[in-house]
Amino acid sequence: MRTIDEIEARVNFFVRTNVISKVGAFLASVFPKLSPNALTLLGIVLAFLASLFIVWQGLVAGAFAMLLSSLPDAFDGEIARARNRSTSFGAFLDDIADRFGEIFYFSAIYFLDNSTAVFFAGISSILVSYFNATAKANGFKLSSGKVTGRPGRTVLLFLLMLLSYWFPISKTLWLIVLLNIFTLFKRGLEVKKQSG
Repeated sequence: MRTIDEIEARVNFFVRTNVISKVGAFLASVFPKLSPNALTLLGIVLAFLASLFIVWQGLVAGAFAMLLSSLPDAFDGEIARARNRSTSFGAFLDDIADRFGEIFYFSAIYFLDNSTAVFFAGISSILVSYFNATAKANGFKLSSGKVTGRPGRTVLLFLLMLLSYWFPISKTLWLIVLLNIFTLFKRGLEVKKQSG
């Protein structure tokens, strides 16, 4: 029986190989002057605009704006790899852009529903990202699970925002909180095991 990590790794590999890398290569060829870093900065601007759209139009309509604003994040790295222009600054900028996006999205949701769940979902999401960055900066290798990585959290948040039409987001966001807590413990055990 396959574990969740194995299934997740296969799905991630399939999507990255058959969708994201091909679209990234296509964009790199069609827009030869498009800089990966400019695309990353565009992602920050789009995330900010999506957060305003969430506040103005509500969670259901805002879910689609959030998903669209996440597209530059999916393709900036692929364009850099397609052009052999991957840099440590680009990776740094990409990580920073991800944090800005999460702060914008959760702030907009908190503006609409200032519940404890929204607060803890935002804080725990940023903590997972910070934990991963700190572990990698200190030389630890973490498992590559994407369910509570930023792409997985974005898709899950999108679904929960859609479901807010029927279920209050103040109730459903606890799922993200629980997944983030699970991830923090899992990664903490990985770091502990590797540190001896």
